[in-house]
Amino acid sequence: MGKKKIALVDLSQSEKAELKATGVRSQKISFKAKKPQEPEPAPIEPIEPASAKATARQRKRVKHGRSQRYLDAKAKLKDEAYPVDQAVALLKEISRVKFDPSVELHLNLIVDKVGGELQLPHGTGKTVRVEIASDKTLVKLNDNKIDFDVLIAAPMMMPKLAKYAKILGPKGLMPNPKNGTISSDPEAAAKKFAGGLIHYKSEPKAPLMHLVVGKLSFTDKDLIDNLRAVIDSVAIKNISAAFICSSMSPSIRLAI
Repeated sequence: MGKKKIALVDLSQSEKAELKATGVRSQKISFKAKKPQEPEPAPIEPIEPASAKATARQRKRVKHGRSQRYLDAKAKLKDEAYPVDQAVALLKEISRVKFDPSVELHLNLIVDKVGGELQLPHGTGKTVRVEIASDKTLVKLNDNKIDFDVLIAAPMMMPKLAKYAKILGPKGLMPNPKNGTISSDPEAAAKKFAGGLIHYKSEPKAPLMHLVVGKLSFTDKDLIDNLRAVIDSVAIKNISAAFICSSMSPSIRLAI
């Protein structure tokens, strides 16, 4: 049999000598320090998609209802269509604001594309700033200054205005023969626009039309004249429903 080997762990000198006399070889045992265990990584939470976050934000939004003034006004309306004269009188009764609001006409159309121009008998009540294109206009455009609502141009001015199309176009101010803003008699055209000439057209993606037909401070007769002028110009055969309202008031359906 081979010699036994035992490990000496913390023996005194006398004990080591006795073991050496017996012929037993000692063996050192080395201990390796244990590495500290690394903490387990925390579980990764799934990333919430942006759409889900947006939905969560929408849930938190508080929906604000109509004002009591609006609800009181709506309670006075019946679920029926009113003749134009009654609708105008009722609109004045239910509109309770501290300013002079515009009166709007909203049309649901049967056909997709409707457009034209019309001289309102009593205007819109809005002051229209009309400018006839000249060299002074070009100076203002160079400074990105626009202080007009309608720009009228003679044909000879169009080459000079072409370089400003990026400024005028997005604002709907670029003169165009379709809306009468290019004219060989710009002074006469300017008088028409200042006197209440409007161009109307349906929305590009829906058979709807929205127009301002005056101010609430107009007499009943003036508002009725303007409303009937628009309805006649658009043509009843092209209209499926018509409504009037003022700023911040409920709408009233018209019997047409």
